[in-house]
Parts: sequence; structure tokens; C-alpha cells
Amino acid sequence: MRPKNCEISEYSTYFKIVILILGFFLSSCSTTRYITQTKRSVIEQLLLTKSIDKAVAKIDNLKIQGSKVYIEIVSLAPAEENYLRKAVSLWFLQNKAVVVETKDKADYIASILVKSVGTDKIDTNYLGIPSLPVPFVGIFTPEVEILASKHQKGYTEMQITLCYASTGEFIYKTKPLIGKTHFSTYKIFLIPIRQDDIF
Repeated sequence: MRPKNCEISEYSTYFKIVILILGFFLSSCSTTRYITQTKRSVIEQLLLTKSIDKAVAKIDNLKIQGSKVYIEIVSLAPAEENYLRKAVSLWFLQNKAVVVETKDKADYIASILVKSVGTDKIDTNYLGIPSLPVPFVGIFTPEVEILASKHQKGYTEMQITLCYASTGEFIYKTKPLIGKTHFSTYKIFLIPIRQDDIF
């Protein structure tokens, strides 16, 4: 007859082996996103820049061909102003205007009122296995998402007011110019699915 403590030790060893094998297979079904080396990930940058591009592409009824235009921007997101300025400047150049650096050289002033430019993120886990501690081993099993969704959205909204540089007299204001982008990933029974309009 075998001692009880030997049987307990043997069962404990089998249990550890089963847990390690289970942890291995669960980890093989998971995806790890590594920390970005830049302040913003590639996805976030594209969500922002392409939402700005879409908003700028909706500019119309600005009759500025052959004119000199000075661009001024007001927003709550100064980090995005450089790209926004270049995108708007390119639109004016493509429409036969000359972009100048000072107001005294301009025929018109284009005031860009940026109401919003940024990204939002929503993560939802409908069904999955949370990360759990493995007894006697000191490690955690990976989280497994069975039914889950992750949504990132880019949004830009702005208006352009055109006035005479010499007098400040109002000429025209565009309708709200809105650009939207999205990047979404879904897990359906561990199968990843991606939908986006930025790549």
C-alpha cells in the first residue's frame, strides 16, 4: 500500500502539468499588441490625418482662384494644427490660390475654426475567459476573448470663414466640414476580423 502523501504529491504533479498544457494552448489563441515606440500609434495617426483629409475635401464655394490667402487656425488641439494647416494650404494651392505668410500681403483671410479633431476608443468583451492565477506555479493564464470588439474612431469638424484682408469684411462661411474614420477589430469564437477605412 502506497503512502497517502506520495499519492497527493503525484496528483499535484499531474495537476501542474495539466494546467501548464492548458495555459500553453490558451496562450496560443491570444494576440498581444506591443507598446508603441511613438507618442501615437500608426492607427491613431492615420485616424486623425485621414479624418482631416476627408473634412478638407468637402470645402466648396470658395472662389479664390488667383488670389492671395492668409490662413489662420483656432482649435483646442494645437498638436494637430500643423497637419491641418498644410492640408488646407494644399487645397488652396490646388484651387489656384497663393498662400501667404502675413496678413498684409493677403487679399483674403481664411479663418479655420476647428470644433473637434481627435479619436475615441470603445472596447467591449461579450464573452471570454479572464486571466486567472495558476495554483502552485505563480503565473497567470492569458485572457482569452471569445466574443469581443474594439472600436477606434477619428473625427474632424471645422468651418472656414473668408473675409477681406484689408477691411475684415465678411464674405462667406462654409457649412460644417466633417471627416470620419474608423478602425475596428472583432473576435468571433476566437477568429479575428478587421474592418477599417484607413488602410
